[in-house]
Amino acid sequence: MNDQNPSYLNKTFLILSFGYLIDYFDLTLFAVIRHSALLDIGVEEKNILSTSLLMFNLQALGCVIGGLIFGIWGDKFGRISAVRFGILLYSIANIANIFVTTVPAFGVMRFLAGVGLAAELAASITLLSEIFSKEKRGIASGILFSFGILGGVLATFIGSQLHWKTVLLIGGSCGLILLCLRFAFVDSTIYLTLKQNTHIPRGSLKLILLRKDSFMKLVCLTLGIFPFWFVAFCVNFSPEISKKSFFPFTPNQSVSLAIFFIGSLFGAIFFPFMSKILKSRKKSVLIALSLMLCSLTCLSLPNFIHLELFYLILFVCGFSNGYLGIYILFCAEVFGTNQRNTATSIISNISRGSLIFSNIFVPFIATFFYKMGSGVALCAIFFFFLGIIPIIFIKDTYNKDMDFIEK
Repeated sequence: MNDQNPSYLNKTFLILSFGYLIDYFDLTLFAVIRHSALLDIGVEEKNILSTSLLMFNLQALGCVIGGLIFGIWGDKFGRISAVRFGILLYSIANIANIFVTTVPAFGVMRFLAGVGLAAELAASITLLSEIFSKEKRGIASGILFSFGILGGVLATFIGSQLHWKTVLLIGGSCGLILLCLRFAFVDSTIYLTLKQNTHIPRGSLKLILLRKDSFMKLVCLTLGIFPFWFVAFCVNFSPEISKKSFFPFTPNQSVSLAIFFIGSLFGAIFFPFMSKILKSRKKSVLIALSLMLCSLTCLSLPNFIHLELFYLILFVCGFSNGYLGIYILFCAEVFGTNQRNTATSIISNISRGSLIFSNIFVPFIATFFYKMGSGVALCAIFFFFLGIIPIIFIKDTYNKDMDFIEK
């Protein structure tokens, strides 16, 4: 693999991008098929929402645990090794999910899929941050994330057209095909050089958690990504939000997801370019968070009666959520090569676990309001302030040299 400032058409980068497409496809699937799949395994209509929340929480818990496992794995044994085993696990879990007939078994498969899905984004962003030049890696992160969003769009389209078991089979099979393509690749020169220095600790939780500076960066950057998953909650449960806000319409879940992902696709390209123009990661992220806040506070409008406006809000939410690629790159740039994958994976996947927090926190806050939309708007303000924590406390990393270690 030529990792000396490759082009955007470098085959390693393209395979990483297609891998994240499959990862996001599988991550999105349950949001699309949850209703029909749960009905098929015997869940009553009145229990669909509570069971869906349980499944989302189990998948998110799997992501948290997988983030720890594959984060350390990626620093100790290599970034490529982490994505190989991750894609193997979630592909097998999705195929096995076809054959389950009970809620507990379904939950186990969602948990295992979550563990495997945790490996992909952090390891891919870490690897591209090490193989691309300072000038290219921001755009590269946006391209990779945009592939993931395309996976989400495909999941919403295919999931609405085919039986849920067929969709799971497609996701699992594509993952296994990508796994075969990845056996030809090796890690970056930066990582391979570090690996030869056996006296330097790699993937050490002790180094990250007990070193004050590293721990504070980890906490700040983790809190900063919570808004992304809060928005994901709002989209996943947009029909319920509409119903409990007494809006005179019911948004179609597949249409809502498709509009959201189209917005994300534009945002995934826009925010890396903004970062390049502004020469700042933090300013680009701040713009995204501001758009998220403005769009979701619109749900508290007293005369909110138009389905088209609701879909426009979802589009803007998707656009603002397109910042994730540049944000994860920002996280990778903060940490040294020997801890980069561990830290980035912990940040991206513990924050995925924040979906559990959103699943509990947002409905709880909404109980204090006549309309759920007002509760969501208040939560948007809360998550905005969480999002700006790293902007305040972490130094910008634009054009930072990646060849350094944590001591």
